[in-house]
Amino acid sequence: MDVSARDRRLARGASWPLTRSDLREGLGERFEHVRELDFFGEVPSNWPLTVSWRPGRAGGIHPDVYGVELLVQPVRSADRAEIREAFREIVLPELRDWITHAVMATEVWKAAAHRRVWRWTENRVFEPEETP
Repeated sequence: MDVSARDRRLARGASWPLTRSDLREGLGERFEHVRELDFFGEVPSNWPLTVSWRPGRAGGIHPDVYGVELLVQPVRSADRAEIREAFREIVLPELRDWITHAVMATEVWKAAAHRRVWRWTENRVFEPEETP
């Protein structure tokens, strides 16, 4: 599902940390590899951005759903500007590199699901957590 940030209702005091335009600008050419972009949730989360690799599998699943998926979750409105700045400076370059790796990875890597999550706590971006 490709739901724009403006089309999602948020709880009072919650905001999207990044917009589709932020992601497109920050990822450059790599944005074309994003198969699905979701703005999900109504209440603030400490996990504002998740990237996943969905492997291609048989079983009647449409090929467009394989590949890179981005999930943006809301943050506290009071923290939005600080989070947006940190994500644009730190996280989007890391995300661009992750997508580059995913697209150019070996078939063995691509055959498994992968996920990387960036966390915002104590007014800073914590090192991303990745599942193999």
